[in-house]
Amino acid sequence: MLKNILSIVIAGFFLLSCATNQEKKDILWYKGQVIEQLEPEGDSTYRVQIGIMASSFWLDQQHSSFKSYLSLLQHSLTQRDRLDIGIEKNSHKIITVKVSK
Repeated sequence: MLKNILSIVIAGFFLLSCATNQEKKDILWYKGQVIEQLEPEGDSTYRVQIGIMASSFWLDQQHSSFKSYLSLLQHSLTQRDRLDIGIEKNSHKIITVKVSK
């Protein structure tokens, strides 16, 4: 009985760890970046330019953490704070924003 429970717990842990690793593979990280431009684009997205790159990325207002991410981006734009920004591969969509350590 204990062996079966232990097997289930280990299998569950393995499945969760694989899902987390897969999620990380779908994100392209730009670490230690400063926001150069932040502009509303249409009625549901913001266009974000990081560093001196010519590429633009998109922050969707429908994102569950939109307000906190927008606040971090605005603060980086005005105060030059560095951020780690996770971009969904092949879409230029911003998935996560956090303060760079």
